[in-house]
Amino acid sequence: MHSVIDKFDESRIEALEIKVQNQQERYMEIMQANIRLQEKASDAIALAREASAVSKGTAREVEASLTSIRSEVNAAISGINDRMKALQKATTNPLDKR
Repeated sequence: MHSVIDKFDESRIEALEIKVQNQQERYMEIMQANIRLQEKASDAIALAREASAVSKGTAREVEASLTSIRSEVNAAISGINDRMKALQKATTNPLDKR
């Protein structure tokens, strides 16, 4: 009778050992998958930060370019207005007062 109980206990222990081993392997797979996900998340954060820096730099460049163009346009308008005033003065006859 002891041999039957011993065999039952041994087979049960072996089954439990196999289950524990399978659980440990599964745990390791999950941990490795978690590490890969963390690495991907870290890469994504780094790329997002890089994209943000590039976009801010580009926005500053565009703003500086627009400010320069705005200044040039204002200077051109001012020059045209000055020429128009001078032309108006030159074409007005001060003696012709009706």
